[in-house]
Amino acid sequence: MVELKHVKALSSMAQSCSGIGDCRTAYRQALGWYGVCPMVDHTPGFEPYYARGKIRAIKGMLEGKFEPSEGFARVMYHCTTCGACKAVCHVSGVDQITWPTSKYIDHTRLFEAVRADLVELGLGPMPRHREILEWAKREHNPYMERHKDKLRWASGRELKSRADTLFFTGCTGPYRMPGVCQDVYDVLAAAGVNFAVSPDEWCCGSVALRVGDRKLAESLARHNLEVFEKAGAKRVVTHCAGCYRTLKKDYPEIIGELPFEVLHVTELLAVLVEDGKLDLAEGELTVTYHDPCHLGRHCEVYDEPRQLINSVPGVKLVEMKRNRSGALCCGAGGGVKSAFPELALSIAKERLAQARETGAQLILSACPFCERNLSDAGAVASPLRLQVEDVVSFLKNQLKKK
Repeated sequence: MVELKHVKALSSMAQSCSGIGDCRTAYRQALGWYGVCPMVDHTPGFEPYYARGKIRAIKGMLEGKFEPSEGFARVMYHCTTCGACKAVCHVSGVDQITWPTSKYIDHTRLFEAVRADLVELGLGPMPRHREILEWAKREHNPYMERHKDKLRWASGRELKSRADTLFFTGCTGPYRMPGVCQDVYDVLAAAGVNFAVSPDEWCCGSVALRVGDRKLAESLARHNLEVFEKAGAKRVVTHCAGCYRTLKKDYPEIIGELPFEVLHVTELLAVLVEDGKLDLAEGELTVTYHDPCHLGRHCEVYDEPRQLINSVPGVKLVEMKRNRSGALCCGAGGGVKSAFPELALSIAKERLAQARETGAQLILSACPFCERNLSDAGAVASPLRLQVEDVVSFLKNQLKKK
């Protein structure tokens, strides 16, 4: 029997599943929407593509009924790790159950543990993931780009090497959406924030963690901790929801208590706007907001992005039917966009259709990876196309000209 040390440590979670199946589809009458798992309408329809089926398979492995295979691995990587299953699970909230809290189910954590075992068994991750991780070991990013080019976005901008606040740029921003990095820099500067940007930062490790390479993730985390200490950072701010979750939630598990505060840029800017540090011009626009899974369900940051949007005079925010803890994933997370790009786009098209229903002229979000996938989907589905923009970029465009 093969060794499954990572998932075995969480076996009580798997054994706790009561098999109700709300993690697949659930009707939320009060909220007016139906559906949970983003895989439901975009995969062949077999139970193992959804959380309940995955957990049943995990139970079978733990009980020695079968051993992991390439087919099992492929199914386990058909998951964006969005956490919607946990949000509706009847045994996933410790305040809702009466039996020992060791039976509390954190679906994403459980599935990531399975992936870690698959990697150690040589069955994971998916082929495209392996290429990405090999590159990340050499050039410290998952985008097949040179590390020396990471700060191209900052051309013409002064970068401080030390400050109490460090802007952690991540990988998607610098290499795929440099304009968002520029906008974060400019808005923080306009608000009078004294901050540093390090040329030595590496990928946060989110990609490695989500697909199961925990050794690489730890290596990246320990390097970044040294970078933060060298910069004298007491506060690390990032605009990427994936980086935020990794720094705030995963780093303490990997390297222990952090000697600095971790903030998503919307959390910081919400305070600065409330304190009158940014002078915003009036706008005439109807917008909707897409909750990134890493920022929303995983870290419960729902209000601050909306506060920023509502702080712009004349702008009307209309919610999609599925929002906050019930928001539909953009489709890109958990390694899905790289391994199964058509699946990622298919899910994103569903999200674009939900945005269309609101009548909004613009989709705002607070994660460059979500924004990229939604934009990619719009590019191949013209009837669904809507402009997608980062909340910080939106704020920058509303700054009063001086």
